[in-house]
Amino acid sequence: MTRRFKILAALMLSLTGCDLPSPTHQQDRLTSLGSAQPSATATRVNGEITRRSVTINGVSLSVLEAGTGDPIIFVHGVVTTSNIFPKYLNAYSPDFRGIAVDLRGYGDSQKPESGFTIQQFSKDLIALADKLDIEKPVWVGVSMGGMILQQLALDYPNRVRALVLVSTTDSAMVLDSDLPTIGNPRDFREVSKNILVESFPQGTPSTLYQPLLDRIPSWNGTVLREALTSMAQANVHGRINKITAPTLIMVGAKDSVATPLIAQEIQAQIAGAQLVEFNTGHFMMAEDPERFQKVLGEFLQSLKK
Repeated sequence: MTRRFKILAALMLSLTGCDLPSPTHQQDRLTSLGSAQPSATATRVNGEITRRSVTINGVSLSVLEAGTGDPIIFVHGVVTTSNIFPKYLNAYSPDFRGIAVDLRGYGDSQKPESGFTIQQFSKDLIALADKLDIEKPVWVGVSMGGMILQQLALDYPNRVRALVLVSTTDSAMVLDSDLPTIGNPRDFREVSKNILVESFPQGTPSTLYQPLLDRIPSWNGTVLREALTSMAQANVHGRINKITAPTLIMVGAKDSVATPLIAQEIQAQIAGAQLVEFNTGHFMMAEDPERFQKVLGEFLQSLKK
């Protein structure tokens, strides 16, 4: 069995970004738990960060925004939401402004009956960029988000200024051995919790991942089942050599999920791609957030030269 069918979940955590201060954090959580279709008005989330709803193709997507300058669009993973990114949205202003989206079915975004696949997420992101009048953003994708962005870069090469692929893979991620039963009879909340907890090293204090567990009720069984199935079937290995946009790949040296070898294989396929290795496990955004912010910032500044 090849490594393409052994890869576990690739998840990322920005501890500061997830733990938004009260009372705005609490209000944001309550909205995500109880609303299928978010408000169309912008709301203040944390300091200069705002959240608003943008409707694309009949589906309302919730986005966080902050800063000024050229656009960066951040894309989360399979059991996370836009709430992992607030720390970075305003970090590079006034040169770059950050936009983080809840993918369809996640967080405060609308939950239609279907469409929770890598291909559909990619189409949604392009439609979102169109609605925001953004021609060629920098795209930052974490785990499943990185898989989505590789597909997007292949399908819409003229819509990519640069790619940042964080702890991701170019082939299948198999996260569960019985995908059809997610939602019925198996509770999606328990499946999501297991994926999250088992992705942290043993002995990790629960306070580190509790903000992620709090967001689980903001999706549902259909969302998780379809997204995990799409990830288990994904494979762009051997095709991403068509990507020509400047690309940064980040990997943790101790990551047993999206390993340094996988990152090296991605780098070898994309001409000129940069690879930065962290002395961390999978969660470099939590383990070494200062260096993560610095490495991303240096890459962004290189695009302006």
